Amino acid sequence: MFKKVDHMAIAVKNLEETKKKLGILFGAKFIVENINEKGEYKVAIFRLGEDIFSFLESTGPEGFVAKHIERSGETLQHMGIEVDDIKKFMDHLHANGVKTSNYVEIEGVRKEVLVGPRNPLGVILQVFEWLGEYRDATPEERMIKVWG
Repeated sequence: MFKKVDHMAIAVKNLEETKKKLGILFGAKFIVENINEKGEYKVAIFRLGEDIFSFLESTGPEGFVAKHIERSGETLQHMGIEVDDIKKFMDHLHANGVKTSNYVEIEGVRKEVLVGPRNPLGVILQVFEWLGEYRDATPEERMIKVWG
């Protein structure tokens, strides 16, 4: 069912400080940064070794990132998971009593859905099916398309 982990997203209080430390401490390669006004957060995406990490900073006190930090501190907020067929994956989850929410499609790019943290992995899952040319694109190409 799971193809691979697409990315890990970490909630932080200060994105600028985090960005500075990532390069110095881990040799992270910056990919893209953007603001999601509707979701009330800023995101900066990096490659660390073979993996992609998103760092999320709240832009408002009512945003989900601010609420996550209040509850749990600066920690893993969600995992992005890639699947080959999101409908089949969702049908499988639903048949086993697991709910999904917030289905979205970016036409020609990806379909995505959220799975709440009350699953065996214990963290919010942002499940993706990449579409068309993005199925085989690099993580950098995908993130720049979505966030650039």
